[in-house]
Amino acid sequence: MSEPEATVLIAGAGIGGLCLALALRKHCGLAAGEIEVFEQSRSFNDNAGGAVGLYANGLRVLRDISPELLAAVRKAGYPYECRRWFRHDGTQVACARESELCDEPDLQSIGIRRWKLQKVLCDAAADAGIVVSFKMRAESVVKRADDRVEVTFKDGSTRVARLVFGADGLKSKVREAVVGQLAADFTGVTCLMGAAHVPTRIGRGISFPSSRTTKNHGCFYPTGDDEQIFQLYFPAKEVDDAWGTLTAEEGRLECAQLAERLRADGWDEKFLVPLENAEAVIRVGLFAREPLDVWVGGGGRIILLGDAAHPPVPYIGQGAMMAMEDVGVLTRLLKIYCCADGARPFDPSDHLLARVSEAYQQLRIPRVTPVLRSSHQLGKTQQRRAESWWYNLCREWEIWLNVCRHGTLPIMKPGAAYDFRVHVDKYVHDKDKGDASGGGNGDEVAVVDEGGGRARAAVGLLTAAAAAATVALIVARRR
Repeated sequence: MSEPEATVLIAGAGIGGLCLALALRKHCGLAAGEIEVFEQSRSFNDNAGGAVGLYANGLRVLRDISPELLAAVRKAGYPYECRRWFRHDGTQVACARESELCDEPDLQSIGIRRWKLQKVLCDAAADAGIVVSFKMRAESVVKRADDRVEVTFKDGSTRVARLVFGADGLKSKVREAVVGQLAADFTGVTCLMGAAHVPTRIGRGISFPSSRTTKNHGCFYPTGDDEQIFQLYFPAKEVDDAWGTLTAEEGRLECAQLAERLRADGWDEKFLVPLENAEAVIRVGLFAREPLDVWVGGGGRIILLGDAAHPPVPYIGQGAMMAMEDVGVLTRLLKIYCCADGARPFDPSDHLLARVSEAYQQLRIPRVTPVLRSSHQLGKTQQRRAESWWYNLCREWEIWLNVCRHGTLPIMKPGAAYDFRVHVDKYVHDKDKGDASGGGNGDEVAVVDEGGGRARAAVGLLTAAAAAATVALIVARRR
């Protein structure tokens, strides 16, 4: 007797995959046994990997799944109170209030170790009866003639499901069933990151030092009272085969050598102490590509989310948030269209999935594209600060003026302010009214970003003028 098919198969048990499993269980009335999750890793390990920042737009999705889940995640993380920009010598350029991004107490920004977040999500899935199968990497995904999707795993086993979600990351195999093989491009940046069990000397918040002497920039943030995360970015001309998790001895040696190099280049000690106490060190290259213009294949039965659809770069802190937003939008659409907004059991029929697919892509692609492009742009400006004293001076003035005017950098606000429920409900309302323009199709997000671009252009002119006046004053004083 053949094994019964799965209703939903999720490839990938990262942040996006686990959030999706929990959201489907909560909002679409699926039993735990109808949701199957497959993960390529051997297991989830404590103290592994780096850390992430969680912001209001992603935290709203967790709260929508369960206020208790949000509370558990917040307990495992550490709140930010501020956002600071520094010169490498410790001189503060500007300090923003993190509360400028959101005024709801339970949605304030936090830093959290990735393994702790994954543990909270995995425990919640287990409590909900959802089983995660490890050492199961999807290798091929095929839509069959009977409207079922067959997934073949690396070990040769297969599984059939009515609906397959690809949450299997940058090197997604599910994505190949939607758009074929695609390679991400190396951005020319490498990052050394790790954790250190030391008290923060920078303050309760996230800090961004930029150096001209070392041609690099960094990010430091606490994930506990006595735990800091560091991320140091360097330009690189080619891919390094040594990228990946370093052994404990390799990590200590490389970080100690880097600390000595930075000390010789004038870096403040508060940025060096975490390096000299580093553990769980990772060296990675940053890869990216343009977001796909198609996220759904197989007649609506193969759906991508997270890094499988839009691999991020980390400068704006929205990579994990975009995956969470995908989950929020997708499950709300499935509830509205496939469950009659909760009035009927889950029905993944072709005509209903077609409506979900259309709405999902119209909502998410215009939303994700400007956010990720803003992240790319922010990374480029950070590196340019490290390469040009004139550009750095102009950028420091721009940061200071923006923080004075807006309370934080305007580029941060469109990400955190996003409410997936409002976005979806507006789209559905407009569709029901027969509004062919689709007023909730994501255009308002592009307008927000465009307005931010005009504001940044205006501030840029002020910055240039202010910087020029500063230089003129310096020259005059020297004379």
